[in-house]
Amino acid sequence: MSRAPRFLLSLAGLLLALLIVPIAAQAAATLKNGVLASGVLVLDKPEVRLGDLFDGLPADIAARPVRGLGTPDSGRVLDAEQLEAIARENGLSWRPASPTLSIRIDRPVEQIGEEMVLQTVTQALAVQGHPTGEIRLDAPPAPFTVGRGQARQGLRVSDLSFDPKLSRFTAQIGPAAGGESRRVAGRVIAMADVPVMTRAVGTGEVIQAGDVAIQRLRADQAGRSYVVDPDRIIGKTARRTLLVGQPVRPGDLNATMMVQKNAPITVNVVSGSMALVMQGKALDDGALGDMVRVLNIRSNKVLSGIVSAPSTVTVQATVVTVAPGASGPNSGARTN
Repeated sequence: MSRAPRFLLSLAGLLLALLIVPIAAQAAATLKNGVLASGVLVLDKPEVRLGDLFDGLPADIAARPVRGLGTPDSGRVLDAEQLEAIARENGLSWRPASPTLSIRIDRPVEQIGEEMVLQTVTQALAVQGHPTGEIRLDAPPAPFTVGRGQARQGLRVSDLSFDPKLSRFTAQIGPAAGGESRRVAGRVIAMADVPVMTRAVGTGEVIQAGDVAIQRLRADQAGRSYVVDPDRIIGKTARRTLLVGQPVRPGDLNATMMVQKNAPITVNVVSGSMALVMQGKALDDGALGDMVRVLNIRSNKVLSGIVSAPSTVTVQATVVTVAPGASGPNSGARTN
């Protein structure tokens, strides 16, 4: 009876050894030289190297390209059988721990959105001599997905057509770096640069240069109803309150009176390269550029001149006239 327990112990030890040895052998094959398969590969270069798939390799072996993969697309999956074949072909002592083991190749991507589509279509229209303005697409395009660094290459346009009567276009557009093209369609809305107010200007205030800025509006909204030349606004007086961001109509403005009737003024009499400055009195109200009558208070003569600055009238000597009925040695004479 003493032999039976010993026999049973020996048998149990043998069975245990038979179980342990295969496990140890498999572990040694999997872990030998520390070669382990990675789980997910984020690849930002064209080719796959052994070091991308396996950890712990010497530098020269890790840098070796994997033959047969070429430039794999994002999302490609290498299963356990393919990984084992790659390891065997390159002399690596590696076996997958599980038949379900796999590596997915992911590539960093960028997206090109609607803003770049609009810019590209606008440039393509301009190159072909078509009108440009605000581009309105019939439907917003789905973003184009490209590899890292490829978004800066932009988009390419082909088969661009434009209907001038309807201001509509169609085109094929796709990444310049390569990839699927899509059809886009839309219309071109003509735009116009229109002066608007940068601050609220009250009734009777003189509009200064800093009160005016340029804003792009649809041409059909601007039309002829708004003043488009800022020089026709600056220096004028607001006839009514003008709001911030508001375009200006001609009826919103009054000419600013720089000369007031019966007010003292400076009269510049110019004859060729010579000039004479004297004091006078305005006989009319006048805005910049208006012709007004002035009185020379020393000679009591009436002259006609152009309002050239606030409280200033410039008289050309060749057009100096004397009021009817005035007396003097030069009465009615033209001065040269």
